[in-house]
Amino acid sequence: MHRHPEPRPAAVPPSSGQPSCGPRPRTGRGEGERLRNARGEGERLRTEIIEAVLRLIADQQRMRPVPLSLREVAREAGITAPAIYRHFSGKDELTRAALGHLFGELLADLDSADRAAAGQSPAARLAALAHAYARFAEENPTSFRVMFNGVGPHDEGPAEVAARWRTAVGRLTEPGARHTRSPEAAAVSVWSSVHGRLLLDRPAGGVWQLGDVHAFIDDLTRSLQAPALPDR
Repeated sequence: MHRHPEPRPAAVPPSSGQPSCGPRPRTGRGEGERLRNARGEGERLRTEIIEAVLRLIADQQRMRPVPLSLREVAREAGITAPAIYRHFSGKDELTRAALGHLFGELLADLDSADRAAAGQSPAARLAALAHAYARFAEENPTSFRVMFNGVGPHDEGPAEVAARWRTAVGRLTEPGARHTRSPEAAAVSVWSSVHGRLLLDRPAGGVWQLGDVHAFIDDLTRSLQAPALPDR
């Protein structure tokens, strides 16, 4: 999946029904002045509202907390705030829809990378997954941070991402592999290592010479094939 970085996101045609972070041409109408939807356009308005949220989330100049203000979303979408309630019960549901879209894009990237690496060694498939995860974070730095800060413990997005990590790490079942004793703990360890390394890039980049995150991933996945540490 080709995706532009956040400052220049690619737009998805409204007819596709899939929201995007891309810019949308403004109409000549003033804020809140919207013609009555023709048949079939209600879903398009819902998509445009989600697109507005995605643009606000991706704004690197102003790190907005989520849930966002409905007035702010309405202003970005060029509609009145009450129009949002025709499609969403409130800002919490709207935020979940937008974050769900972002997680859907991330999961699609992870699945695509895993399919492309099919037939390779378990470590190579894990590396492919981790590289795809890192590329998504690099292309969507602000959204990436918001995705994991704006979800609850029972949201499906993080659970689905965790399942991908468990599957990839669980393939490392060769006798003597470092993490075979507890695949669940190993998945948490690998995911948190990659995720934490990505989050350190911006605040710590000027303090430590962190190097390339993809080189870090290669070193990490190679280390998982090292002999298991002896029991103490």
